[in-house]
Amino acid sequence: MARRRSVRRAIARTPRPPLEKKRPSGRRTAIIVTTIFVVVIAIVVVVSIYFLVWKDQWRPVLRINDETISMDYLIRRLKYPYKTYDVESMLITITIEEFIRQTAPSYGIEVTPDEVDERLRDSARGENETISEIEFQAWYRDRLNETQLSDAEYRELIETYMLEGRLMEYLTMGVPDTVEQVHLYAIFLSSYDDAEAAVARIEDGEDFSEVARELSFDEESAEQGGDIGWWPYLGGLHEELEYVAFNLEVGQVSEIIGLDDQAQTFAICLVVERQADRPVEEDKLEEVKNRIYQEWLFMELDALDQERFVDDNETRAWIYLQIEKD
Repeated sequence: MARRRSVRRAIARTPRPPLEKKRPSGRRTAIIVTTIFVVVIAIVVVVSIYFLVWKDQWRPVLRINDETISMDYLIRRLKYPYKTYDVESMLITITIEEFIRQTAPSYGIEVTPDEVDERLRDSARGENETISEIEFQAWYRDRLNETQLSDAEYRELIETYMLEGRLMEYLTMGVPDTVEQVHLYAIFLSSYDDAEAAVARIEDGEDFSEVARELSFDEESAEQGGDIGWWPYLGGLHEELEYVAFNLEVGQVSEIIGLDDQAQTFAICLVVERQADRPVEEDKLEEVKNRIYQEWLFMELDALDQERFVDDNETRAWIYLQIEKD
């Protein structure tokens, strides 16, 4: 009997008809088109705002070495906490701040985040012995609202003030507390004619102190017969008066000294004593240190690699408009 051959199934499973590709519905197409349209409009709006507002707000106004300062930051500093239109002074202030941040580390001077926290809490506490965390956070929010600075910007500003104090202390720690000083008398006058009249009376033999009591507009020194005390060089005298005083002989009356051309104020001075090594009063010693620091600072700023971008009247006018905005 012949063996029956097995028959394999040519098809493993029942074939199914091919699936028809689903076509997007009209609603789905409309959503896609609308979404694309909204995105395009949003891009156009953002780009327009950038060119109309943000471009000017974020343009650089200062370059100090490799750091740039934006227009936005300048305007916020001009507006808060006290509104000012003195763009030039603010540019100088910001330049000095950035210079200090860049320079202090080269002298090994730094301020840690914990030290900034401590300074902030001391300021918030005021004359109180303690301050709660809730009170401190409320105080700090008020400072940020007043200045319109971010947390990072405000902390950086506090850090800069601390760096400057330490930098000044470092640069002036060798200033001696005993220096040459002059004991000075002065007569302050409000017109050149009055100054000439005072000089004439002194040359005719009248006592310097008596003329001072009668003519000087500075009541405090007039009551002392013109005695304004002992002064070290850089101790706080008006620069013109200081220059003349330290070049006078003892007993010599100066010529008329112009103190302020706009206010029309003048002075005549007399050195009654001079000491080569006299201890400096504490407040005047601080002034000496401050003047030494200021002279160093502005000498360094003159050599600083910096560039300004706020030199045209149109830009300044635009800045003034932004200051007026709330």
